[in-house]
Amino acid sequence: MTHIETTRVNEVIGLHIGTIQESAQMLNVNCEIQELEAHIATLEQAIADLKESLAAIPHGNP
Repeated sequence: MTHIETTRVNEVIGLHIGTIQESAQMLNVNCEIQELEAHIATLEQAIADLKESLAAIPHGNP
C-alpha cells in the first residue's frame, strides 16, 4: 500500500473506532431497557461496519 492508501485506511479505521467509543460511552446503568437496547444496536452496527472495512483492506504481498 502507498503512504496515501495507508493514511486513508488509518483514517477510516479511526472514524469507526471513534463511533464505537461514542456508542460505548452512551451505555449507562441508569438507562431504561429500551434506551440500552438502542445503544447496543448502534454499537453492534458500528462494530459490523468496522469489520466490513477491515475485510475490504487488501492483505498479503503486493
